[in-house]
Amino acid sequence: MRLTRCQAALAAAITLNLLVLFYVSWLQHQPRNSRARGPHRAPAAGPRVTVLVREFEAFDNAVPELVDSFLQQDPAQPVVVAADTLPYP
Repeated sequence: MRLTRCQAALAAAITLNLLVLFYVSWLQHQPRNSRARGPHRAPAAGPRVTVLVREFEAFDNAVPELVDSFLQQDPAQPVVVAADTLPYP
């Protein structure tokens, strides 16, 4: 059975895609070498992202639990709750 040019090109494209996929997967699973990146430094002073909670029900919400979950992950994480009216709980 002979391969046509289209079949050969398709097989080459699939093979190339698989090689790229395996390479990217291999890069993601490699341990990071701390010597290549230099000494470990503390993160920059101040957070980079502020969490803004805007859309929630005023009468039935879980805003305190949501804020607590963010603060458990990073106590310095700023969380802002914005509402048109004061929420119930």
